[in-house]
Amino acid sequence: KRYQMLEGKAKGVEAVDVDDGHGLRFTILIDRGMDLGKLVYRDWGFTFQAAAGVTAPQYYNERGEEWLQSFGGGFLTTCGLTQAGDPCVFKGQPYGLHGQVSNLPARLERCESDWQGEDYVMEVAGRVFQTRHQGVQLSVRRSVRTVLLSGRIQIEDRIRNQSSDRSPLMLLYHMNFGYPFLNPDTRMYIPVRHTQGWDEFSEQHMEQQKKMPAPPARAAHYTYLHELRADSEGNTGYLIWNEKDGQYIGVQVRYNQANLPYLGQWMYPKKRDYIMALEPCNNHIKGIAPEEKYGTLRWLEPQEEVTCRLDIRFFSTREEWKQRKAE
Repeated sequence: KRYQMLEGKAKGVEAVDVDDGHGLRFTILIDRGMDLGKLVYRDWGFTFQAAAGVTAPQYYNERGEEWLQSFGGGFLTTCGLTQAGDPCVFKGQPYGLHGQVSNLPARLERCESDWQGEDYVMEVAGRVFQTRHQGVQLSVRRSVRTVLLSGRIQIEDRIRNQSSDRSPLMLLYHMNFGYPFLNPDTRMYIPVRHTQGWDEFSEQHMEQQKKMPAPPARAAHYTYLHELRADSEGNTGYLIWNEKDGQYIGVQVRYNQANLPYLGQWMYPKKRDYIMALEPCNNHIKGIAPEEKYGTLRWLEPQEEVTCRLDIRFFSTREEWKQRKAE
């Protein structure tokens, strides 16, 4: 279902609702870089919905931490394409929190559903441009695809440097889990090879990464950066779920480490702002200037293209959970 929103700061935002007919329903926000908004699976709300709600791109402010004023949460908020993490100054130019790509409207290229062999496929595809005259010229071709009755979302991003100069590439998939799916009984499995706290406070509370605390009236930020184990082809991911009355409800996210070598984990267990974000990324979430300083900044050469894929599979039985955990 394709439509436009009519009220408040969401007015004018184009969106597409997708329903796989088997309990998975989600919203694609075309004017927000084709990110994913509210998501429900088997009547469980999975996503953190920020107080700002859906906000049209014209309200975006790139200064400092003003990105937070237009952060609506949702299942996926993409961060980048040349900045992710803390605000900083790079080569004399200020860069705000998490970059601008999630505040860029996409040019919709395809919104269709039809039979492909024995599968009824629903796909929404479009293109986002982050450009500046005499500066960066990056494009993202994004496809969001699901199949009838599958409980599965496949996201593919093809990111190209269209400039004649090389360009920084910082990318972070801010996947936001919230109440009621996220609660102190939520469990997760992350195949960690090495973890470091993002700051001194997180280093002092390394035990917190394995369990979401109950929401106190006030809360601190817990942030961790993981390097994960992977299979022989570089595939890795994580598993997060709830067990209640013998029912296992959750999601497995898989991706390849070639272009996403790290997983960020941010936890903010504050009352009414209760969120945990699990974030496949290619950086240390401190901003473009520190990334270059430490020699870890990823660059795209002229006309170079990279592809990132997220394979997101929801489940609702113990048998499916066991299979996902085995993977």
